[in-house]
Amino acid sequence: MPSLLIAPATGSPECALQHASAEIGHDGMMPFARLVLGACLLTVPVVTMAQIYVCKDAGGRTITADRPIPECAKRPMRELDRTGLTRREIPPPVTLQEQQAQEVLDEKRRQAIAATEEQRLFDRALTTRFRREDDIATARAQAVDLLDEQMRIDISALAREMKEMKAAELPLAAGKKSASPAERSRLDDAARAVESRLTSIEQRTAEIGYVHHKYDQSLKRFREIQSGNGSASKAALH
Repeated sequence: MPSLLIAPATGSPECALQHASAEIGHDGMMPFARLVLGACLLTVPVVTMAQIYVCKDAGGRTITADRPIPECAKRPMRELDRTGLTRREIPPPVTLQEQQAQEVLDEKRRQAIAATEEQRLFDRALTTRFRREDDIATARAQAVDLLDEQMRIDISALAREMKEMKAAELPLAAGKKSASPAERSRLDDAARAVESRLTSIEQRTAEIGYVHHKYDQSLKRFREIQSGNGSASKAALH
């Protein structure tokens, strides 16, 4: 039986061919020759080019190395592939100021996204509740009528409370040197009632103004949506 020769790991493909020829020449055992050839090819070392890093130092000098360059730790760096093309750009580490600026931009973006979603939900609710402009006018009238009724109640009550306060002031206006504790208490209570009622009327007036403003904005937005000019959000995302 012919002997089988295996090339060492440092051998070349030619050694496999030589041994294969020898084996075929002895007795024509082609499978054995193929086995020897495959073993030799597997042992041939594969040569690959290392990664290349390129940067410019503070003096403008170009530095090249097969690993990240310490001199350019705080400068932009490029990593090249075996063909010399840029595989990736390696930016310098961000400074504290740059990090803070990025956080501000990120917060603005989050706020813009939240505003977009809020506007989308508002538009959906608006077009679900109101089908026509007349529906908005009807809802406005109902809301204002309710506040107007409460305002009429406050004004009527204020008239009574003002009358009571004037009545409580009569003993003091009659020239008495001092009011009794009961008279003073009556006057204080009447004055507080009038002050509270005036505050209520002021708040009611503000509420009526707010209702009109809200429905003005709703009507404006409704018209934008109906005309096709109402995007979900007009905030720019950067």
